[in-house]
Amino acid sequence: SSTIARSASVKWFTSDAYRADVPRSDQERRFVRRLLRWGRENRRSFPWRDEVDPFRILVAEILLQRSRGTTVAPVYRELWRRWPDAASLSRARADSIRSVIRPLGLVRRAETLKKVAGEVVTLGGVPTTLQGLLELSGVGRYAASATRAVAFERRQATVDGVTARVYRRYFGLDDTVPASADVDLWTVVETVTPRTGVREWNWSVLDLAATVCLPGRPRCEVCPLASDCRWSVDVRASV
Repeated sequence: SSTIARSASVKWFTSDAYRADVPRSDQERRFVRRLLRWGRENRRSFPWRDEVDPFRILVAEILLQRSRGTTVAPVYRELWRRWPDAASLSRARADSIRSVIRPLGLVRRAETLKKVAGEVVTLGGVPTTLQGLLELSGVGRYAASATRAVAFERRQATVDGVTARVYRRYFGLDDTVPASADVDLWTVVETVTPRTGVREWNWSVLDLAATVCLPGRPRCEVCPLASDCRWSVDVRASV
């Protein structure tokens, strides 16, 4: 939960567990270099990835919670066709917003979208700081981190239960702790996140997790990280 995430945030980037487990080496650099190269060649296309408007990027992150990108895409387009900006969305009736986002389930997000739109209008724009984003209604740690990284290109560690698979398998981390409260996981993510091209980096991790590093049967045979991935190496060694 966001409560757990916020209370753990003080510890996330001060833990030395990662450095003890995986010494700083070429492994980290290979991880970033290979994943970025793969991401450029295999990037999925979604309408929010062409956006430069921070509010539209924030809304995409809210809609993507517990929803697949392919399901969100038509809803996202229709939302902006009817209410093209924060001001118009803030004036919309919640039941009208609900009718548009119904295909995603969790229709309570309609009230969240309306409230966030109003807050952004009042503030004069989307906050650029992590804390400012977290203070918006219904915006949790992942949505705030992803918005800051993608909309503002700020170096911001970003990971959820899906992208955690990539980091945990590659670096051999424990996968029994919820991603939001996993100190070692967040330390790894903070360490390897590039200082530039953060938007491209986040998309690369997301796309690998969604198409290759799958939860049930990962496609290690086509993964650019397989040769160094601890999970993959262990699997091959056990065969």
